[in-house]
Amino acid sequence: MGPTYRAAFSGNHRNVPLARNAIASFARICGFSREEVEDIRLAAGEALNNAVEHGHARRSNGFSVSCTFCDNEMAIEIHDNGEGFDPERSLEELPSEPRGRGLGIYLMRRLMDAVRFDRGGTRVRLIRRHAIPDDSTFTV
Repeated sequence: MGPTYRAAFSGNHRNVPLARNAIASFARICGFSREEVEDIRLAAGEALNNAVEHGHARRSNGFSVSCTFCDNEMAIEIHDNGEGFDPERSLEELPSEPRGRGLGIYLMRRLMDAVRFDRGGTRVRLIRRHAIPDDSTFTV
C-alpha cells in the first residue's frame, strides 16, 4: 500500500483551503506535476465547498478527507453528514456549458479521471491517474 492521508474538519468555510492545500501537498508527494496538482486542487476544492455548503446535519456539520495513492492512482474521498442529493438528476440538469449551480460537478468530472458519488451524494470519490513516462522510448 502507498502513502495515505486522513483528516477531519469542522464544517467551517475557513477549513476548505486547509483541506484543499493538504490534498495538493499529498499529490505533490505522490509525484504529480505542477499542472496535475493544480487540476487536483481545483477539483478537490469544488468537492470540499460542496461538503461545507450542503453537509450540515443536526448531529454534525463537519467533513472528512481521505487520500490514498496506489498503483499510480490517487483516490480522494470527501465525506459529509448532509442529506445528500441525486447526482444523476443533477447531471441531467446541467446545460452543455454550465453556468451557476452545478459547475463544481462539471469541473470535477472534467479535471479528474473518475468521479463517483456514494451514500446519496454525501461521499464523493475523485480519482486521478498518474501517467508515468514510458522508459522504453529512451535509448542510451
